[in-house]
Amino acid sequence: MPTVQKSVVAEDEIDTVIGRDIQFTGAINTDKSLLIKGEVSGSIVCGEDLYLSHEAIVDADIHVGRLSVRGTLKGRAVAAESVQVLAESSVEAALAAPEVIIENEERFKGTFTITGNQEID
Repeated sequence: MPTVQKSVVAEDEIDTVIGRDIQFTGAINTDKSLLIKGEVSGSIVCGEDLYLSHEAIVDADIHVGRLSVRGTLKGRAVAAESVQVLAESSVEAALAAPEVIIENEERFKGTFTITGNQEID
């Protein structure tokens, strides 16, 4: 059964942090956990947990183990385990995962698909 990740994470528990002063366009590919505080556009492949902080602005095609969104997300996100959209976030995206939790539906514009435990492309 999928496990929802912590809604607040200690930065020292994260393998890679993209700071709030960073603007990145391109492809990010990591097997480890990732915290985004800055602006990212392009594609993100993250084998573990991806956290978007409240300052994050992300417009990307995302494939991840688990996703937790506090900031702004546009694009598409596919998670192997779970997607958690927290109340203070702003999301305009297509989400797919075995477990999708949306705390504030008023700030969510898009679609979500509950996938079961199957792999998604």
